[in-house]
Amino acid sequence: MWRFGRPSGTEVLRWRYQGSPRDVCCKLHTRSLKKGFTLSLRTDGICSSINRHYFSFPAQSASSYRNTWRELRTSMCYSISGFNPRFFCTHEPVTDPIEIHRQKLTLWFSHLPQEERQFGGYFSPETMHVQPLILERHPDEDRGLSPFKQKTSISTCPSLTVEQLFDAKNNRNKIRGLNVLLYGAVGTGKSTVVRKLVLDWCDGSVLSQFKLVLPFSCEDLSHLSKPTSLRDLVGRKYMHLRKTSYLSGDHDKAKDVLFIFNGMEKMKLDFRIGSTELCSDPNEPLPSGAVVVNLMRKYLLPEASILVTTRLSAVDRVPKKYINRYIQICGFNDPERQRAYFTSRLLQQNEDKPDKAAETLIEMLYLNLQRESQLATACFLPSYCWLTCATLHLLHFTDTKSPIRTLTGIYTSFMRLNFGGEVITVDGNISSQEQQNSLMLYVVRTVGKLAFDGITNKRTSFSAEELEQWVGGKTKTDEELQQLAVFRTDVLDFFLVPRDYRGTDPESGGRRYVFAVPAMQEYLAALYVVLGENKSVLEKLTKEVSEALGQASEDITSLLSILSKIIPFRIFAIFNLLKLFPKLFERVSSHSKGRIANTMAAEMFRSEDSFNEDVLDQVEQSLLGVHGPQPQEETYTRAFELYPIFMGGLLHYGNRRVLDQLGCSIKSHTVSQITRALRKHLIKESQKKQPPEELMDLLVLLYEFQNPRLTAEVLQSIKTINLSTVRMTPHKCFVLSMVLSCTSSSFHLNELNLSSCHITPELLQMLWPAFHHTSNLKLCDNYLMDTGISHLLEALSGNHSLQRLSLMHTGLGDQSAHLLAEKLGQHEMLQELNVAFNNIGDSAALTLVDACREHPSIHTVHLYLNQLTDVGKQSLYVRGGPRVKEGRRVKVLASVTEGSDISEDWHPILSVIGKNSLSWDRGRVREQLLVFLKDLEWGRKQHQSFWKKMHFRRVESVVRQMLRLLEKSSDTGTGTGTK
Repeated sequence: MWRFGRPSGTEVLRWRYQGSPRDVCCKLHTRSLKKGFTLSLRTDGICSSINRHYFSFPAQSASSYRNTWRELRTSMCYSISGFNPRFFCTHEPVTDPIEIHRQKLTLWFSHLPQEERQFGGYFSPETMHVQPLILERHPDEDRGLSPFKQKTSISTCPSLTVEQLFDAKNNRNKIRGLNVLLYGAVGTGKSTVVRKLVLDWCDGSVLSQFKLVLPFSCEDLSHLSKPTSLRDLVGRKYMHLRKTSYLSGDHDKAKDVLFIFNGMEKMKLDFRIGSTELCSDPNEPLPSGAVVVNLMRKYLLPEASILVTTRLSAVDRVPKKYINRYIQICGFNDPERQRAYFTSRLLQQNEDKPDKAAETLIEMLYLNLQRESQLATACFLPSYCWLTCATLHLLHFTDTKSPIRTLTGIYTSFMRLNFGGEVITVDGNISSQEQQNSLMLYVVRTVGKLAFDGITNKRTSFSAEELEQWVGGKTKTDEELQQLAVFRTDVLDFFLVPRDYRGTDPESGGRRYVFAVPAMQEYLAALYVVLGENKSVLEKLTKEVSEALGQASEDITSLLSILSKIIPFRIFAIFNLLKLFPKLFERVSSHSKGRIANTMAAEMFRSEDSFNEDVLDQVEQSLLGVHGPQPQEETYTRAFELYPIFMGGLLHYGNRRVLDQLGCSIKSHTVSQITRALRKHLIKESQKKQPPEELMDLLVLLYEFQNPRLTAEVLQSIKTINLSTVRMTPHKCFVLSMVLSCTSSSFHLNELNLSSCHITPELLQMLWPAFHHTSNLKLCDNYLMDTGISHLLEALSGNHSLQRLSLMHTGLGDQSAHLLAEKLGQHEMLQELNVAFNNIGDSAALTLVDACREHPSIHTVHLYLNQLTDVGKQSLYVRGGPRVKEGRRVKVLASVTEGSDISEDWHPILSVIGKNSLSWDRGRVREQLLVFLKDLEWGRKQHQSFWKKMHFRRVESVVRQMLRLLEKSSDTGTGTGTK
C-alpha cells in the first residue's frame, strides 16, 4: 500500500527543483550544491486558507548546506512527523555517515501521504501502526487461495515478529547472509511493514545486528536505463554512503548490511547465467536487475542479508535455491487486530482526551466484525481497514476546519495508494505503450465491466461462470492470457470475495462472489461509464474508422490535389463523404455523453428508491451494520444510489487528475459535454417535490461534483429544502453549507426545514452559511438547548429576510427566551415565532412577548406546552391584546383557552400536538392534555349558553380522543413526528 522511495505530488513536503521527482532524498544533496532551491512545507489548514512555510536555500558550500539541512530537519520534523527527535538534540555537527543515514531515513520514511493527513494531521507511523499477522509459509501452500482465507487455515502456524525474520538460528551457513522473501496479496501491508521496520531500525529498537539498512524501490530501479555499479547505485540514492567501507567487499563487513527491495513484481529479474552474467565486484557497472540478481545469488557481497517483498504472482521469479525463508504477510486475521487498527485511527481525534463519538463508532464496528459480516471479510486486508476509517472519518469527524473531502475522492485515493502508477506486466516486462497497459485501466475494463453489469441487472453477487465471462473472457493472444493470469493471482481477489457461508445462490445453491465493500461495485461501475468503456457497437466502429481516417487525412488531401486534374469532379463526392466521417463520430460521441448524463439523472431519481434512507446513511450502515431487529430473510437486491453520485464525483478535476496518474484519462471536453446535458436533467428534477432523503442525495451529488456554477444554477430552481427526519451528521451539515455557499447573495429559500434532524449545538456552528438564505427556518425536535440558541442567533445575524422561525421542542429554557427577546430587533421582517413545547416559565415568556409587542412586524408567538401556570397564561393573553397607539395585536398561543373562552387557534394547536404526540415525550404530552381538559371543563361551567357549552364539549372530545390514542399506543413503540 505504501510506495516508499518516491514521494508523490501530494506529499506533505513538496520539493521544487528541476528534474525528475524520483529519488528526492538522494538527488536533493547533489543538486543543492549547484543551485538554490525552495522547500514548501504545507501544514494543516482549512480548505482555502492553507498555511505555508518557505525555506530558501541559496547556493552554498557542502559544509554550510549540512548545517542548514540539520536545522531544517529539526524544525519541521517536530511539527509534522511526530517521531522520536533524539537525533536532533545535539548542537554538534553529525559526521558519522551511518548516523546521518539513520537521520535521513527517519525523515524520509516518516513522511505521510496527503491521504493520511485527513485523520487529523498529527499521526505518525509509530502511533497508528498495527502489526499484521506474519507467518513462515511456502507459497506453494497458497496457490489458488484467496487472500480472504478462512481463519482455520492459518491458526496452526506460529506468528512471527519482524525481529525474528533474520534470526541467526535460521541461518545454517554463518558465512552467508539470509535471503528472506516477504510475499502477500495486494493490500495486506507489505510496504507498511517495511516502513515500520526501517523506522524501528533507525530508532535502534529492532534488527540491531545490522549496522546499515539500505531500502530500494524496485519500481525506481526498473527505470534506470544506464548500467551502474552497486556502490554507485547506493551512492546515487544515499550520497553520504558513497565512501562507506561496508560495500567495499573487503573482509566480511557486508555481514552488517541489510538490503531491502520493495515491490519485486515491478522489476525484471533473470537468474539464467546466459542472460545475467556473474559479477562479484561492487564497482563494476551492471544493469540494475543484474545487480539485484547477483546480490541474491550471493555472488556479490555474499555476507549481506536481503529482504525482498513481492506479490504472489512474482514469487517464482526467484529460484527456490536463492531463498532461505519464505514469509507470508496475512493482514488482520482476527477482529482484535482490526479493532486495534480502528482505535489507533479513530480514537485520536482529540490530542487531550479520547473522543466519545469515536469510542461509540469503534464499539459498533467491533460488533459488526464479530458477526462475521462482509465487512469482517474485507478488513482481513489492512487496505480496507484504511478505507473504512477514511469513510467514517469523513462522515462523522468533518468540521469547519477540515479540507474539502468527498467520498469519491476517498475511493480514488484508495486506488492510488494501492495501484498508483502501476502497469500490468508479465515477468517484469513493461510494454512501450504503458497507457494501454495501465493496471487501473485493466481493472476498469474487467472488474468495472462486471460491476456495471451487476448494477444494470440489479445484482450484487456473481457466479464463477459470470466472473469467467466478464474478466478476461475475450482474451486471445498469449500475452493477454499471461496478463490475465497475473491479474487473477494478484488483483482479482482484492476486489471480489466469496460470500459468507450463509449466502448461497437461492436458485442453484452454488458459491457466489461479492465485492469486498458494496460501494466499490458502484465506484468501479461509475468509472467504467465515465471513461466511456460501455460503448455501443456503432460508437466503437465510428471511433476506429474516425481514427484511421484522421491519421490518413493529410495523405488524402495531398492525393486529391494531384488527382483533381485527371479524375472527373463527381468522383470526389466519395472522398468528401470520407472526410465527413470524423464529424459523424463527433456527433455520435456527443450523443454518448448525453446518454451518460441521462443515466446519472435516471439512477438519481428512481421512484422505487424515493423512500430509502439517504445515501450517506446507507454507506454508514454498510460499515457499522444494522443494529436492532434483523430481517427474517436476506435480500439479494438493493438500491445503487451511490452509483450516479460517484459518476458526478469522478468528473471533478481533482479526481480526474489522480485518475490520469493511474492511466485513466477523462478529457475536459468530455466533462463539459456531460455537464451540459446533466444540467438540464437536474434542473428539471429539482423543480419537482422530492422526499427529504432524495433531496439530501441531490445535495450530496452537487457537493461531490464540486462545480459551483452548476450547483448555483440547480439551486435557483429549488425554493424549498425540506430535510426533516434526515439524520444530520457533521458531513451532511458540511455538505448543506458548502452547497448553499455556492449561491449568490441574492439567493433565498422560501423554507429550510431541518426538523427532527438530530442537530446538536455543535452541528449548528457548521450550518451558519445555510441560515443566511432562508425566510422560513424550522428547527423543531432538535435538542439545541440554551447553548444552541446562542449559536443560532449569532448565525442568524446575517439573515435580514427571516420571516418565520420555528424552535418547537428544542429544549429551550428561560435563558433562551431572554436571548431571543434581546435579538429580535435584528430581524425586522420576522412575523412569527414558535417556541412551543419547551421549558420556558412565566417570567421569561412575558419578557419574550413584551419584546414581540415592541417588534414592528411580529404578529404570532407560539408558547403552548411550556412550563406556564394558569396565572402566566392569563397574563400572556392580556399582554397579547392590541397596543393603544398602533392598534396592532400580537397573537399569543399559550393554550386552547383564553381566559373563560376557547382560543380561536385551538385547532392548529391540537393538530400540531396530534401529529407529534407519538414522537414526543408521551408522559409530558399527556400531562399537558390533561391540563387542557381541566381548563376546558372550567370554561364550560362559566357559560350558560347552550351553543357555547356544545363548542366546549366538541373541543373536549378532541382532547379525550388524543388521550385515548396515547394510551393505546403506549405499548407499541414510538413513531415519527411531522411538521
